[in-house]
Amino acid sequence: MNAAPGGGGWSALSLRARLALLMAIALFPTLLFGLLEWAFVLQLAGPPGASAVWAGLVGLALPLIAFGLALGGVLFVADREVFRWVARLRAGAGDLEHDHTRRLARAFDEAAPDIRQIAEGLDEMASAIGVRDNALSESVIQRDGLLREIHHRVKNNLQVISSLLNLQQRSLTDPAARAAMSDTRQRIAALALIYRAVYEGADLRKVNLADFLEELIGQLIMADTGKGLGIRTELAIDALTIDPDHLAPLALFAVEAITNAKKHGLTEIGGRLGVVFSVRGAEAELAITDSGRPGSEAVVVGEGVGRTLMSAFARQLGGAVSFCPQAGGGLTARLTFPTPVVAP
Repeated sequence: MNAAPGGGGWSALSLRARLALLMAIALFPTLLFGLLEWAFVLQLAGPPGASAVWAGLVGLALPLIAFGLALGGVLFVADREVFRWVARLRAGAGDLEHDHTRRLARAFDEAAPDIRQIAEGLDEMASAIGVRDNALSESVIQRDGLLREIHHRVKNNLQVISSLLNLQQRSLTDPAARAAMSDTRQRIAALALIYRAVYEGADLRKVNLADFLEELIGQLIMADTGKGLGIRTELAIDALTIDPDHLAPLALFAVEAITNAKKHGLTEIGGRLGVVFSVRGAEAELAITDSGRPGSEAVVVGEGVGRTLMSAFARQLGGAVSFCPQAGGGLTARLTFPTPVVAP
């Protein structure tokens, strides 16, 4: 337990220094009267002689010796009855900050009743703090357990919805409707993956982005019964811990960009999909590039649902999105946004 910093002057003096100064002031009248008495006796003694000088010196020394002995005796008693117990209380209070089960009162049996009461009060306070800390710890554990259970159930519900959409998709004959249903299922699957990453992580407030993106990309590539087996992925992902609020729009942006690449930038027999996530200080960037179809120009995302969603996700992150056709074919969808800062 650290002492509170004080100002200068009197407030900067320790208890020992204050008591010594106060006792010196209290005993000063006794010294003064002794000196006055010495001066009076010396005046009555007449002309100074050898004996008178010795008597004067003795008369001067006696008040000073009496003053020193009185002050030393008071400080000795104060040290025995006050200062050492105060030091022990300070040390014991510091130990109580780390171990609330310790008991100070048993070490103060020889102290004055008032000091024993202070030690007993510190023991009671430490016990109350220990009970409160245990209750708070149990409450935090229960809260984390409930939140993990909620995330788990939400993930399960999203998977059920995805399964229902899959059943509905199989009954559709219109290719455009089937594609729209597939896109919706992938968005829902990405949300389910977010909830799973949160409740399986060590901390509900943050997720390892590199691990998450690798799993998400693999899930998207292998979607639709393994049609992505011919796609070669190249990943370069900087380490970053991200909170769920920033993870959701970032993941959904990746879903839209990779879905667009699978539709327009990769051939039926596969191709190359590059995903680069880089952190440059206060700015982060996610770039998703496809190799393009041989002999075809890159298909830039139009004003459809995908482009609208990607722009919306970029705004949620406080960033911007751009689409850059590559010289050798293919397209790069680039999302630039402020690097999220997660509390430790």
